[in-house]
Amino acid sequence: MTDQVRVALLGVGTIGRELLRLTRGSLEYKYVALADTSGMITRNEGFTDAQLAEIIKLKESGGRLGDVRGDHELHENMRSILSQCPFDALVDVTATQTYDLIHETLDYGHVVTANKIPLAEVDYQKFRSLVTKARERSRVLDYGTTAGAGMRIPDLIEGMGANGIDRLTGCLSGTMSYVSQRLNAGASLSSAIREAMEPPRSYTEPDPRVDLEGLDFARKLVILARACGRDVGLETVEIEGLVPDHLKGVPLERFLENLADLDSATGTRFETTEADGKVSWYVGTADLVNDKYTIGFEDFPAGDPIASSKESDNVLKLYPTGWRRPVTVIGPGAGPTETAAGLIRGLKAVSDAL
Repeated sequence: MTDQVRVALLGVGTIGRELLRLTRGSLEYKYVALADTSGMITRNEGFTDAQLAEIIKLKESGGRLGDVRGDHELHENMRSILSQCPFDALVDVTATQTYDLIHETLDYGHVVTANKIPLAEVDYQKFRSLVTKARERSRVLDYGTTAGAGMRIPDLIEGMGANGIDRLTGCLSGTMSYVSQRLNAGASLSSAIREAMEPPRSYTEPDPRVDLEGLDFARKLVILARACGRDVGLETVEIEGLVPDHLKGVPLERFLENLADLDSATGTRFETTEADGKVSWYVGTADLVNDKYTIGFEDFPAGDPIASSKESDNVLKLYPTGWRRPVTVIGPGAGPTETAAGLIRGLKAVSDAL
């Protein structure tokens, strides 16, 4: 049994830094590798608390790990050192396609990921290959934080779905939950997105179009459907996007300069629903019986549980097979602290496995 879980952290952005803050100084975890787009730095004996504090400060100021000075090694390619770095768990908090890396990592250690892309943007057989490989090698493959952050909705799905789930519906996007709240309160779409982007919220993806086009939401819906054993891909999901065509392919800076162009996307929808005593919410539905998957605005009675959402709350109604009533789950589904807390739960599973 090892005294500490040796962690290789892939991604030192907002969530990665929060994870470092919450676990720095812990006797349970030791960071032996840190990676960003400039490369990966390793220290087999583990980075000290002081070193981690300096790295956090550097990254917050826009610096790169490749610029860090000290008694560590710098590698350009993480995959080339998988068999050389003494780690127990790879933690992936990037927003890039890391499927091949995760698949290979399972030969050497456990995986804890908040990254939805390697689970949702591959075909179903590849997803099953990861799950099967982890099981055959007795590895932890923890993806609980990919939906619901610290609420870890995939865990709930797997726990309740032993006898099957017919349907699930709700808002799985912390960003779009907040945006829905603000739109129903009379705010414009552009102002709601700016609020969701800025600290201390930081709910959105680095490029908020991922949220506004429903892509991040769709990834979560696909992951949950796959956790229910369904052969579903992103191409299966019908999505109501909110980004005008002329802003879809432009650089991020230009998109943000023209956020006001989004305001026409909602039209008079919210004036109409308010007059009818309803709310309009951006939700996703997985009809697992009829194999139909949709994301977009739907109207609900003002007293529906979804209307009680606050800030980044996710709301999900689960309809287990044969149950008389659905189960409703509500709670914070986005944010650095919430997501980092979910990742720590994954690391505890690794600790238990070791």
